Amino acid sequence: MMHPRKYQDDVLHTCKGYDFPGPAWGAFEVDVWPVEAVVPFGGTLQLNCSTTCLDPSTRGSLETSLTKGQSKNGTGWVAMELVDVTEWESSPLCYFNCGGTKKTTAARISLYRVPEQVILELPPVLEEGKTYPVTCWVSNVAPMRNLTVTLHLGGKVLHANIQGDPRVGATNITATFNMTAQHGYHGQDIACHTELDLRPHGPLLKNTSAPINLSVYTFPAAPQLRAPHRVEADTEANVSCWASGIFPAVVAQVSLRLGNQSLEVSIATSGDMVTAQATVRFLEPGKQELHCTVSMGPVTRATEGRVDVYRFPAPILELSDPEPLVGTNVTLTCHSPATNPPGVWLQLHEAEQILASGSQPQLQLMVHKGDHGRQFMCDANLTVGSGTVVKRTSAQLTVRSPPELPEASCPSTLTWVEGTQRALHCVATGVPAPAVACSKDGMEQQVGTELQVTRDHAGTYICHASNALGTQNHNIMVHVEYPPQMDDAGCPPQRTWLEGQQQQLVCVADANPKANVVCSLDGQPYDITQKQGTMRGQAGIYQCRATNTHGSTARNVTVRVEYGPEMDDTSCPQNWTWVEGLEEALTCKAQGNPTPSITCSWNGQHQALEVPQLVTREQNRTYMCIAANHHGNVTRAVSVRVEYKPHMDELSCPSHQTWLEGTELALACKADGEPPAWVQCTQDGTMRTLTGYHNASRNDSGLYSCMATNSHGSAQRAVTVQVDYSPVVLALDVQPSPTVLQGSDFSIHCSAEGSPVPTYSWVLPVAPNLNYSADNSTVMILGAGAHNSGSYVCTVANSYGSHIRNITIQVARGWQYDLTVVAIVVVVVLALVGTGGFIYYLKTTACKKDTTPGSRTSASLVNLSARGLCTVTAPSEDVGVTAVSCLWGTWNKPRRELCRAGT
Repeated sequence: MMHPRKYQDDVLHTCKGYDFPGPAWGAFEVDVWPVEAVVPFGGTLQLNCSTTCLDPSTRGSLETSLTKGQSKNGTGWVAMELVDVTEWESSPLCYFNCGGTKKTTAARISLYRVPEQVILELPPVLEEGKTYPVTCWVSNVAPMRNLTVTLHLGGKVLHANIQGDPRVGATNITATFNMTAQHGYHGQDIACHTELDLRPHGPLLKNTSAPINLSVYTFPAAPQLRAPHRVEADTEANVSCWASGIFPAVVAQVSLRLGNQSLEVSIATSGDMVTAQATVRFLEPGKQELHCTVSMGPVTRATEGRVDVYRFPAPILELSDPEPLVGTNVTLTCHSPATNPPGVWLQLHEAEQILASGSQPQLQLMVHKGDHGRQFMCDANLTVGSGTVVKRTSAQLTVRSPPELPEASCPSTLTWVEGTQRALHCVATGVPAPAVACSKDGMEQQVGTELQVTRDHAGTYICHASNALGTQNHNIMVHVEYPPQMDDAGCPPQRTWLEGQQQQLVCVADANPKANVVCSLDGQPYDITQKQGTMRGQAGIYQCRATNTHGSTARNVTVRVEYGPEMDDTSCPQNWTWVEGLEEALTCKAQGNPTPSITCSWNGQHQALEVPQLVTREQNRTYMCIAANHHGNVTRAVSVRVEYKPHMDELSCPSHQTWLEGTELALACKADGEPPAWVQCTQDGTMRTLTGYHNASRNDSGLYSCMATNSHGSAQRAVTVQVDYSPVVLALDVQPSPTVLQGSDFSIHCSAEGSPVPTYSWVLPVAPNLNYSADNSTVMILGAGAHNSGSYVCTVANSYGSHIRNITIQVARGWQYDLTVVAIVVVVVLALVGTGGFIYYLKTTACKKDTTPGSRTSASLVNLSARGLCTVTAPSEDVGVTAVSCLWGTWNKPRRELCRAGT
């Protein structure tokens, strides 16, 4: 940093002949740096005092109660080191005497101490929803007013009220927070953070306590127990216990006990639920207690349940005759062995109907055939705890009877379908079950065995049923049905009809039951029950379908309808258009059945049909075509028209054409072609298109591309158009200038245009020094004299007219020109001499450096500035010079370059 005195020395520039007055001794200031200082307790600080007093003899110092170290001083400044600073707040005074006047200024020094220790206190295991105190201990820190204590938990920042000694000096701080445990705090680190903020004059000091990882447990309600209310002795049952809404479920501990016996459990967790399951064998009757305990960190919750264990044998149902004969009596008795607890109640019933009840109910009945298979039940009801346990024993009644063949199980009539799998069914009733045998035409038939049905299975079957109590006979009639079938005899596949005759489409089918036959052509039904007049539209393939309840069959019948020949524009067009040079074939067909033969001829000569041939213009003609079969013939005229692409030649489109400007003309270009060609001419390079008559102009001159086009191609021809016009003189040009001096050379050029190219002729003063160019357009004069003065007339002409233009030339004497040149040179020299002298004055006189040491040059620069010659700007600290603007430019260079009087 540049010292203030050096800055003042550099400001005092001089330009020779001018002085700058300095400030008075009494006008000065005293500064101290730094004004505000923050220092660690026992640290060191350097204070700098300075003054703006210009008296070289002025002296200053520092007044303070702090311990001073090394010091440095110079003209207008003092630097003092303060060591082992232990006063928490102090204000050293900096002073200077200048011309008998003393001025002081004070600095402010504050001390700080970094916390020695930051400690966090709180329980590591928390229960969700409870509020816990959190304490941060900060030891030996100062100043307390600059301290901030925050609690960082995950991404949250909590602020606390700070408690401590507010007096100046180091003190111990206690920061207390009240934190309510939340689900999201689990697994998060919590720490105390301190910030001693001494800015802007000191640092920002941070400190952090050791973090504590939190465990937060959620256990909102007691666990639930699931077990059967009643269990039979010597059996196993599943019990389970679960707790829901807990967190974290994976750390939950669950135990199950039956009385004082611990059970082996399997534990599973899902989300916020933990479940324990166990299988328990209950051995003795009586009341048993179950206990479930769940522990989650610091919280333990339990629940219990009760199970009633009972002993209950199944009841007994006895029949006096398990298989009575139809029409005899039977007795049913229901009783129960001993139970624990006692007090069983018995019921004898059938389905929902109670037949008898009591301690040992009985039932007597005479059995009928319909009693066979009746199901009787004996229910025992035992009250256990607050509920009832029911056990049941059942027995089925078997009633013996002779055989019978009822219609329901052995029908008199059966209908089978050919090709299906069917079995002869005949079931007899009776106990014991009768044996059934059937025969047909003296041949034994399998009963109940499936077989492939054919028409031979139709007929009468005789069946016999027998058991130990008798025999029963029964007849069965079997009918066999089958789907429709069609053959060539009932539905021939080929028919030939003649257009206009009466015909009937006959198609019948073999089927059982009788089939319905429907025929259609192209999806449209056709009445096969009566004759119809034949039309050619009836030809085609008919689809005939026979249908009954067992299926359907289809058969295609092809009907051919014959008729005489016919020709129209579709089969034999009357008008043909061919193109010259291509291969074409004459095609002519006829409708008819059988297919007609066709011949075409011209002037008695036959024309080959469908044979390609090269087309020429001579083939424009009309052919007579005849189609015939054995039902008749028909004749048709066929005309052929030949077309060809365009053609142009010198006769129809001359390659050179000459027009006269201003006349109504058209570009003469035609073409031969069929159909007639369209001709368009375009000027090359401009894309101008000429169509029809128009007023000719010289812009129409040029090369044209003429294109003739029709549907078969195009022809192109180049045409040159020349538009003639009368001549005109464009300019008379004098070189080297219109001012001609006696004895000099000059020329006159006559510029003209016209078509054809015009000729040049001159009328001019008679002189011996005239020379002409080859085309006579330019006149050259060598050594001009007075006889060359006068009027020069240029005439241009061609076959369409002429044009005249003139110019007057005066040859001047030489002294008039020399006088003009001399006058111009004199003016220029005087201007240059005046400007150079003024600049030299400025460089040698206006800026001089006064080399006298200590001189005041401010007034000199001010005077120059006031006269508009120099402008003084601020000093530059890097090179110690003043930027000066003189006259027209701004100079910012070292003084030895600005003032050329020496260094």
